[in-house]
Amino acid sequence: MRFFLPVFTLLLFVFVAGCSGLAPAPDLGPGAQNVTYSGTIPCADCRSQQMTVTLFADRTFRLKRTYAGLRTGGSKTVYDLGRWSRKGGRLALDNGERWPVQFRYVSGDEIRLLDQRGNEIVSKLDYSLRRSPVVDMLSVPMSMRGRFLARSGVYSFTECKTGKTYPLVFERPNPAVERQYLTLRPAPGKPLMATLKGRIAVRRGRKGGGASEHVIVQSFGRFLPGVSCAEPLQPAARLSGTHWRPIAIAGFAGSPQGERKGPHIVLSARDGGVKGFTGCNSLMGLYASDRSTISFSMLSTTRMACSGVSGDVERAFLGALKKAAAWKISGRTLELFDAAHRPVMRLEAK
Repeated sequence: MRFFLPVFTLLLFVFVAGCSGLAPAPDLGPGAQNVTYSGTIPCADCRSQQMTVTLFADRTFRLKRTYAGLRTGGSKTVYDLGRWSRKGGRLALDNGERWPVQFRYVSGDEIRLLDQRGNEIVSKLDYSLRRSPVVDMLSVPMSMRGRFLARSGVYSFTECKTGKTYPLVFERPNPAVERQYLTLRPAPGKPLMATLKGRIAVRRGRKGGGASEHVIVQSFGRFLPGVSCAEPLQPAARLSGTHWRPIAIAGFAGSPQGERKGPHIVLSARDGGVKGFTGCNSLMGLYASDRSTISFSMLSTTRMACSGVSGDVERAFLGALKKAAAWKISGRTLELFDAAHRPVMRLEAK
C-alpha cells in the first residue's frame, strides 16, 4: 500500500498536468513557431558551405553561412537577417538584396536551395537543409543598420532589413552615443540612422516586464544624418578634400545658408590649407588635425563690407572655426566641438 499510493499520486499528477496544458505542445508549422534548418551544401569557390537558417514566428529570419576550404585558404563565416515569406511551397529570405535566398519545401522537415532566380538547381549533389531538433537562435554579433532613438535614457533600434523595432542596450555604457544623437537628430523625438555591431537576444525589460528580443550593442559604428533605410550605405566623407557647408552654428538662430552663395570650407591634406567662403568674403588659412582633434589658424578674409544677415553669418562661421578643438564625421556630416567638447558647428558634405 505504501508503494501504491506514491505511484498513484504520480500518475494522477501527470494526467492532470496533461489536461491543464502543462505538457509540451505538438510541433507546428514554421509560420507558427521558431524553427531552424541546417545542412552542408556544395560551394562553387570553397570545399563546402555550412548553412543554418532560423525562421522566427514574427516572420524575421537569421542566417549563418560558413565557407570552409576557401581557395584563398582558411574559412569565413558571414551572418545576415531579414524577413521571410512562404508562397506556393517556396520559402524566400529577403535580406534587402536584389535577389532573395530561395528554397523549395521538400517536406515539413526539409527545404532545398534554389538558384538565384528561384529555379531548381539541376544536380545530383545535396542542396537540402534539414530541420534541427533544437532551435538555434543565432544570437551572434552581426552588422546592423537602422533607426536609433533615445528617450530619457531608454534606447530603441528599428533594424532596416527586418523593419522590427527592438529595445537596445549597450554591453558597456557609452554616454557619448546619446550626446551625439542629441546633437545630430533632425528634431526632438525623431530617430536617426545608425550603424552598429551587436547581437539579438531575449532579455527582460528594465522595469520587470515580459521577456522580449533586445539588440545588445557590442560596438557602435556611426550616425548617418539625412539617410534612410531605403538608401544604400555610403562611405563616410573624408575630412580633407570635401566641400563642407555649415547647416547649424551654435548661438546662431537662423540658417547659415541664405539665398545667396552660402559659406563653406575645403581642407587640403597636402599643405594644411583652408579655402572657402564666409557667406560674404573669401576665406583662407591653415588647419592641423589628427584622428580626433583639429585647430584653425591664420584665418583671413577679403575685405568686402558685410551687413545684415550675411555679416551675422560670417561672424558666427568664423567664430565657430576659431573655437573648434575636436571633430567627428558621421556619414556625410562633420561635427566640430570646442575644448569642452560642446558642439560649435555642424557641416554637411556637398
